[in-house]
Amino acid sequence: MPAAIDEQTAKARTMDKLILTLPLPPKELSPNARLHYQAKAKVTRRYRRDCGWNGLAELMNWEDNDAWRPTRVRLTETYRIAGKRKHDVRNLFAAFKAGEDGLVDAGIIPGDDDSVLEHGAPKIERVASKKDEGILVVIEAVV
Repeated sequence: MPAAIDEQTAKARTMDKLILTLPLPPKELSPNARLHYQAKAKVTRRYRRDCGWNGLAELMNWEDNDAWRPTRVRLTETYRIAGKRKHDVRNLFAAFKAGEDGLVDAGIIPGDDDSVLEHGAPKIERVASKKDEGILVVIEAVV
């Protein structure tokens, strides 16, 4: 993990904000992908599980992880992508749905319906190399 993200994560580990770094969704989860439903289901299941486990691992590194029990949250994603190719932020947002479900499965966010989840504006940030790619997910408790 890049040092800049580690510093951001350390600063953001408060009672009302959590920052996670998750992998980018596979291209098969893009709304524009033309894939057989069984193959897509397999990729979706794997990505959902991976995001849940990655989120739990980062939450367990937090000193006071038992205090993280918000009832309503705002989720804001920053898609960190290498290269100059243009991306549609709404397609990335849709492809991340399985990752969001993984965070719900892991208990990091209380649910994904409109009574408990708000979405901040998703954005794309360019990074220098492929190893720095990922999604910076900021989860804020909303009162």
